[in-house]
Amino acid sequence: MKIDRLALPRYPGGVIRRASVADHPWIADVAADVYGNLGDYGTIIRSWLGHPGVLTYLDEMRDGAAVVARGFILLGFYEPPGGELGSHIADLLAIAVDRPFQRGGIGSRLLEHAIHLAGLSRQGGRISEIRLTVADSNQVGQRFFASFGFRVLDEQHGHYDGGQRAIRMGRRL
Repeated sequence: MKIDRLALPRYPGGVIRRASVADHPWIADVAADVYGNLGDYGTIIRSWLGHPGVLTYLDEMRDGAAVVARGFILLGFYEPPGGELGSHIADLLAIAVDRPFQRGGIGSRLLEHAIHLAGLSRQGGRISEIRLTVADSNQVGQRFFASFGFRVLDEQHGHYDGGQRAIRMGRRL
């Protein structure tokens, strides 16, 4: 799906843009740092970045002449097993903000953007819901997602490599 850059929401102090292959090392490094307690996300994210069904976006800002990446999202799309024929799910595979920029609203901007993208796909009649997985130990993340209308779908959605229980959350579009 081709999206017009001019139609993408712009945020004060930054812009969200489609990530390029040149951004992949930075994304993998931030994932390894932010998700380090959950497992080897530097490697896991690299495998998702190369998948054709995954959209990757960066939040970045200008700092003088430099452009500084602050956070990213990975959004995948799939047809759920046993789901209604033709019904698809948007899956927020990852959302992360680099540590120096956390608690500044960038995660909210990125999550709004993921919901926006899933909503655009819904207009095509394919996507009915956006889902994500969060660790049971990440109470802050669970409250954050709930504040955007996500509800718990499955409290026993497996385990992360770090041993944490995975909780599946979803939001109708």
